[in-house]
Amino acid sequence: MNRIAFILLFGALLLNACGGKAATPVPVATATVTSTPGATQTPEGDAMADLLFEITNDPDTMKDPYGVAVNSEGHVYVSDAGKSRVLIFDNTGMLLSKWDTHGSGDGQFNSMGFGGLAIDSQDNVFVVDNGNHRIQKFDRDGNFLLGWGSEGKDDGQFVRAIGIAIDQEDNIYVTDDGNPFVQKFDNEGNFLMKWGGFGKGDGQFSHATGIAVDANGNSYVADYQDKRVQKFDPAGTFLTAWTVGKDLNVTGIPEAIAVDTNGNIYVSDYSLGRIQIFDQDGNFLKAISSESVVNSLFKRPTGIAFDNSGKMFVANQSGNSVSVIQLP
Repeated sequence: MNRIAFILLFGALLLNACGGKAATPVPVATATVTSTPGATQTPEGDAMADLLFEITNDPDTMKDPYGVAVNSEGHVYVSDAGKSRVLIFDNTGMLLSKWDTHGSGDGQFNSMGFGGLAIDSQDNVFVVDNGNHRIQKFDRDGNFLLGWGSEGKDDGQFVRAIGIAIDQEDNIYVTDDGNPFVQKFDNEGNFLMKWGGFGKGDGQFSHATGIAVDANGNSYVADYQDKRVQKFDPAGTFLTAWTVGKDLNVTGIPEAIAVDTNGNIYVSDYSLGRIQIFDQDGNFLKAISSESVVNSLFKRPTGIAFDNSGKMFVANQSGNSVSVIQLP
């Protein structure tokens, strides 16, 4: 079964699941860290990075975590997509709270097994709730603020929303593999513009997933099916494109994207289990990985996020964990 067919089947199963509890964040104080200390062994030319530990939320383990984001206090928000919930950890991996009410009401979730989240400059959290064809906005404590979207292909509607990013003006960008456009909204969910369309040409998408926006307002979009990253200017005009895995003479599968404070572009390679780093023109700089692609450091990596102390957080979809990496 291909990935898209699996996603559709998984989504159909989740849509039949029950829900209905009150949407209240639940504070907890359970240890959630599986410790794996030591330096990663990387091939020549790759970046040496320390794997500090992995967040697993044991014994209530994650299932298909996808998105990850870090707020100004260093709290780590994880879209635990397989369980239709958001988990919040401190920077040591201790679970602080969880938003885990399944349903279609305000503050409830119906994930299709994937989907990102993002945090704005005020620490508000925006969650892709793709089974309900909407985006939901919460404050840092999980209080529902607003939501927007419905099923369809018109402006402001979604079919299978996946990636989400926020620019320096707190505008929201959303990718959708069923409605192959990037849609841009203001912070209150008002539609501003869109670009893309289905296809393999410049500026088109077949299966857009991750998205990130740099300090200049340029956006970077991963296309899982076309196996490329595309860069656009603030008006949505195509600028350039590149593939991942060239340093190994293979073509990887880009999934999620993040931009660090130096403007470097980090791309998770879903098939090769690596994080590859590029400059803003798509020139390969280095990779964070293990010696063997077969025994990858990351397990189907998706979301990437950074905190203010030089740590990188990577969601492992098939590993059901978040890897915490000390960057070189």
